[in-house]
Amino acid sequence: MTSIVPEPALRSFLEEATARYEAALHSPAGDRAAEYLTNRGLSEDSVRSFRLGYVENPLPGHESAHGYISIPYITRAGVVTVRFRRLGDGDGPKYRSLPGDPPRIYNPKALLVPSDYIAICEGEFDTEITEQVDIPAVGIAGVSAWKDYFARCFKGYKAVFILADADDKGQGMEFAEKIAPQISNGRISPMAEGHDVTSFFCDFGGAAILERLEITR
Repeated sequence: MTSIVPEPALRSFLEEATARYEAALHSPAGDRAAEYLTNRGLSEDSVRSFRLGYVENPLPGHESAHGYISIPYITRAGVVTVRFRRLGDGDGPKYRSLPGDPPRIYNPKALLVPSDYIAICEGEFDTEITEQVDIPAVGIAGVSAWKDYFARCFKGYKAVFILADADDKGQGMEFAEKIAPQISNGRISPMAEGHDVTSFFCDFGGAAILERLEITR
């Protein structure tokens, strides 16, 4: 079984990759990728906080992700894996994961934030947008990436908002309905028809997300 925390040598390699791709995003070569992230509603602070990058010169083993956006999974142990997102509507799979990598929770540091509530999102970008609205949020890379033991992480919250996309053919609700029965105080919170979290934020703003979840401050 693959360890959840990679060995030190692999963590060092993943940190090197993250730093290289992060630097490329903030170079002229990464202008198109940076514009793509801006168009998805991500602030510069969010991009830097999540250490997003652009694969201009891939390290060995990452060649298939050339031209993709890099999304590191960061824990207290450091970078434990990197996922890659195709830039726009180009060729190749929409997402690429490292071979043999086990399913993981994205942005687990949100679980350490003192809060009565937390959100679970389908995908990394929706997680980043939700965090940008100051809602602690974690991400799961699709229905198949959810593991039953993840539910233990969400004990003790007054509300666990499961943000369901409504811009697909029902996969978003399938994702939410699979998770909700396993989580005490889980609340399925669908986006408006035709939207995922990111597009809803871009069209209506962060206050509309707070209002939809009935979060008052």
